[in-house]
Amino acid sequence: MLLTPDQIIAEAQKAGVDFELIEHNLSLTPDERARQHDAALALMLELKRIGEETRAHARTVA
Repeated sequence: MLLTPDQIIAEAQKAGVDFELIEHNLSLTPDERARQHDAALALMLELKRIGEETRAHARTVA
């Protein structure tokens, strides 16, 4: 059974897709999206570094 576009959107919303966030991101310029991506990547890498340091410290203390 094929779904209509409205049914697909409704199913996506039920699954938790945030269409307002998608629309906001599509309203940004490519440069703005690239800066947003770079900031998110930097945050993720910093969190990864902190996690690795925390695990290494926990191994030395244990």
